[in-house]
Amino acid sequence: MQHKTASQHTAFDRRSFLQLSRFGLLLPLLGPASLFANERSAVPTETVPGLLITGIDLHVVKVNARGDWYFIELKTNKGLTGLGECSHALSKQSSEGALKNTVQDFFQLIKGASPFNIEQYRQRGLPKATDKLTRTVFSGIEQALWDLSGKALEVPVYNLLGGKVRDKIRVYANINRASNQRDSNGRRAVDSFRENAALALQHGFKAVKLAPFDEMRPLKNATPQQVQEDIAYAIDCIEKVRATIGKDAELLVDVHSHLDVPLAKETARKLEPARLFWFEEPVAPGLYPAETKEIREAITQVLAGGESIFGREGYATLLNTQALGIIMPDVKHCGGLLECKYIAAQAETNGNIQVAPHNPSGPVATAATVAVCAGLPNFSIMEYAFNEVPWSSQLLTPTEKVEDGYITVPDRPGLGYELNYSELKKHIKSV
Repeated sequence: MQHKTASQHTAFDRRSFLQLSRFGLLLPLLGPASLFANERSAVPTETVPGLLITGIDLHVVKVNARGDWYFIELKTNKGLTGLGECSHALSKQSSEGALKNTVQDFFQLIKGASPFNIEQYRQRGLPKATDKLTRTVFSGIEQALWDLSGKALEVPVYNLLGGKVRDKIRVYANINRASNQRDSNGRRAVDSFRENAALALQHGFKAVKLAPFDEMRPLKNATPQQVQEDIAYAIDCIEKVRATIGKDAELLVDVHSHLDVPLAKETARKLEPARLFWFEEPVAPGLYPAETKEIREAITQVLAGGESIFGREGYATLLNTQALGIIMPDVKHCGGLLECKYIAAQAETNGNIQVAPHNPSGPVATAATVAVCAGLPNFSIMEYAFNEVPWSSQLLTPTEKVEDGYITVPDRPGLGYELNYSELKKHIKSV
């Protein structure tokens, strides 16, 4: 066996160091007295010197009656672009015009700047992120900055966030947005849920989620009999889907905060035979953390939630009290990729609470979510909007793929994708 000399070891270590330094992975740890300080000036920190952000496009993609997708594309003086998504930003109080204005407002924080100054953007933008619209736009631009930085350095975004701990991401099929057929009572047909659940399994998914409680009348307006009728309908949907997918597939249920504490406990008991993977948001956890904890302690299912909560501060009470068994930050709403990592770390230090990112979104947000999930030690499963529109995966190049219930983590630079403009223009609403 040949043994390396001390000088050979030194040469190897220096080469390894320089390679890592090129990607910015070691530079934050170095001080002026670094062993290799005399060589740092020769180490490139980017493959496109002088890269500056010069413009932003908002691509509005017409999807269906449930809403549009909003893709952010950052432009630079060197031709590189960065992608982010701010879909589902609108509320009843906001409009598409307000969204466009908000995108321009946040763009002013980075116009003419280097895409690598992500923390500067965060510090300047966080005080402006005060409602759903501004928080979602803030998050979308943050995603695009990471994508742009990764492309400039020719490394995947997950390498800039600490590296990956898995090569593929387990996903579940959210069939809610595909199940839209109505029955004679005006509710979504049970068969619509069943058919999409069966189709998801045919496409290789091993886990399915539905939200039949969306058909409930508001509790404040319904009689007790109407409430029980609505709950019975939802339970029937769940039982029929369980029978369709069999005992080996996982079944997840989203309540979308349509219940109160007593009804949540009662409904969870009735659903015990369905063997749910989780019971999601019977009440809004961000608004009712104490009530959420009460429900968690009273039911046998894992309680999940937190899809619309922004930042570590928003999750603090829920995590400190362990009110949820699984948290569901959304990279579009929680503050972006870095904030999602911070939230996951916060969950890990509070009883190793698992993280299952919320993502009933377009393909850009899916790519961003995959990049985060690749490096989360306490990752559980990721949401995927199944069969919402047949052309979703064609909007990016290369096309996104789900195989046997997993998305492979791409090793391409940035988030790993570019917009497929030829497909995009078929569905564009405005740019």
